Amino acid sequence: MKKEYLHPYSNPRTHNMGVERTTETGLRACVDWVGATFKNIEMEQLIFDVLKLNSDDFSNGDGNYGYKESFRYGSIVIYFNGREDMGLHLELKGRGCREYENLGKQTWKELFQSIFAHQGYLTRLDTAVDDFEGMFTIPKLVNKIKKAELISPFKLARVLETIKIHSGDVNGMTLYFGSPQSDIQIRIYDKLAERKGTNYNVSEDIKVWIRTELQLRDEKAMRVAEIITSKEDGEESIGETVCGILKHYLRFVEKGKSKDTNKRRWKTAKFWDKFLGEVEKLPLTTITEEKTVLETKEWLKRSLAPTLALVYKAFDNDIDQIAEIIDEGCNRLKTKHYEMIRKHQEGIKKAPIVCETIRATEK
Repeated sequence: MKKEYLHPYSNPRTHNMGVERTTETGLRACVDWVGATFKNIEMEQLIFDVLKLNSDDFSNGDGNYGYKESFRYGSIVIYFNGREDMGLHLELKGRGCREYENLGKQTWKELFQSIFAHQGYLTRLDTAVDDFEGMFTIPKLVNKIKKAELISPFKLARVLETIKIHSGDVNGMTLYFGSPQSDIQIRIYDKLAERKGTNYNVSEDIKVWIRTELQLRDEKAMRVAEIITSKEDGEESIGETVCGILKHYLRFVEKGKSKDTNKRRWKTAKFWDKFLGEVEKLPLTTITEEKTVLETKEWLKRSLAPTLALVYKAFDNDIDQIAEIIDEGCNRLKTKHYEMIRKHQEGIKKAPIVCETIRATEK
């Protein structure tokens, strides 16, 4: 067992399968990307046996990654019709992960077990830790790196800033370690700024949201999924695994008054020690997120468009029949619906013009 994956201590909390935003420490851990390739099964097997879903819910879509076509259920995507040796590729990005969780078909542990049982190979697995308390800021980490107060096997860190052109204000910052193509990349960024910048519905009680993401590929992705599936408390102790990876790759330190030039003997910075200590205790969390108006529109097109068309055609193309349904819907709108409408319309009016700058910060 490789040291960079497992932390030597064990103190998991009770598993949280609810929809609470955070633990009592203001942190949560979640799966945020799953990519898996299957060479030996058919589409129906992947949908029914692996995902535990119904193929009737899927519709045809565009291809990607060398595949000519896809089969889609919301943000749950299966790519197919590539070269003969490419098989099928399942992809759940962040939104797809949330949608799959909300369907309640399987836990992540059960899904990974299903993938392995059907000879699936994980090409990518992202885990994320969300900090809603603000244990550190991105500028603070950048400053530590510039002062050479980071110990890491990575040679470079990169910083990307999103800047409002009309005001010059920084509207978000992301810190990258490793390349997107490598077997591991760590990203730390202001998730709240990202959500607001894309007009996403964000709960008003969220004042701080810093996300630390681990992007794992191939063997590293397989290894972490194997840990989740093989341990009885694999989901409950995901924090130990994430903590072990972070400890191996990033250690922010304090020089203090020490004259010792060997940074490895410097103490770990208190804020980083505290952060890792809380991460270590985290279970995987199932997250329920508010839908946007655009997402609701896409769901309507995907799920109800044929039914509306049926009514329209059955009444000799009488659009008044559809208008009657809409009028009924307007009478049943609730406060949460009006809030979605307000945020959508405000987002259209206030969408910021931004540019992005990227620079390399050497250790």
